[in-house]
Amino acid sequence: MLYSYQAKDSKGRTVTGALDAPDERQAAQEIRALGYFPMRLDAPAPSYSEPSRSVGRAPVSPGRWLMEHLVYSLWSGVGLRDLALFYRQFSAMLSAGVPIYQCLTTLERQTSNGVLRALIHKIGARVLGGGKLTIAMNEFPWIFTDFHRAMIAAGEASGRMDTMMARLASALEQEYALRATIKRETWYPVTTLVLSFLLPPLVLILINNDVHGYLVQAVYPLLYAGGILVAGYIASKLLSQFRVAFDGLIASLPGIGGAVRMVALARFARALSSLYAAGVAIPEALRFSAAATGNAFMAKRMISAIPALQGGRGITEALQATRVFPPMVISMLGTGEQTGSLDATMNTVAEYYEQESVLRLHQLSVALGAFAMVIAGIRVAMLMGSFYSGLYNKMNDMANPDSP
Repeated sequence: MLYSYQAKDSKGRTVTGALDAPDERQAAQEIRALGYFPMRLDAPAPSYSEPSRSVGRAPVSPGRWLMEHLVYSLWSGVGLRDLALFYRQFSAMLSAGVPIYQCLTTLERQTSNGVLRALIHKIGARVLGGGKLTIAMNEFPWIFTDFHRAMIAAGEASGRMDTMMARLASALEQEYALRATIKRETWYPVTTLVLSFLLPPLVLILINNDVHGYLVQAVYPLLYAGGILVAGYIASKLLSQFRVAFDGLIASLPGIGGAVRMVALARFARALSSLYAAGVAIPEALRFSAAATGNAFMAKRMISAIPALQGGRGITEALQATRVFPPMVISMLGTGEQTGSLDATMNTVAEYYEQESVLRLHQLSVALGAFAMVIAGIRVAMLMGSFYSGLYNKMNDMANPDSP
């Protein structure tokens, strides 16, 4: 199959040409073997992004759309650990020569997660009817994201589905470990802050039997804060501009912003490494990797580099113009671009930022925990002051009953 390509040589000059290869992955490898960095690969097959956008997905009702954007994005019933295990087992069976439909049938029987088991059953029915695995997965984009389907589509195009499944499982395992770290480091300060509102005002009930006062000083503030969080979450899911502005604000906050940016860069680098190694064209890989950051502001800035890439610029030059990436990342991108080892370079970047984000999150957890303790101390002091002030006034009234 004849492929035309556009690439960069070691001096950054644009070169074009054509070569014959059995699939896009092999074509990309042959271009790298020539000492070039592939920028665009035009093949007769459709783009990897097409299944995720227009193919195989029936129109959804407004209620289903709201469920997908508001509920499933928060809780889908299928965790990263379940998906990583699903892809890992899928890869093992494919490596053993088991057909795809039989793999799905086996996975359906042995999967303990009921939601995932039902999805596997529906996907297996589509595959049995002659559909592609990526098209079947497109029915459930809140579970099988664009990044997942791009990796699997690369496996379908190259005949290396087992390898792509294994890489996808590894990427999800790394993401699961990162999320577990975030939860572990933020649990203590958040819990302390919540308890600082709930526990100190208990003195109002224990001493004064003032239930209404407890509700006003403890429960109502938390309900108001929860309402603001829910409203912000809904706005971020339904109003894209609000989410971009909010994520930009979070990323720019002192202390917290640094940790947010590190986590986003680690996710971006991990996804780009996997997609590039799979042979996905750079513009498509950049789009999916930006979506994997979890930060809409940074993703928008990253995606703005795609027109420059399509215009023939190198990935280092295009991403440097976004002003999102630190100089170290830009330097390593340049090295990977010149040597054709962008996947290994980005994997190193991901490991570095994952380690740095763990350290930054721990430091932030300690600082927020201390801040929460200070808030709790201030609330206790205010309540004790109010209590003793009221007690003093009552004793004064009892000692001087005739005073005005």
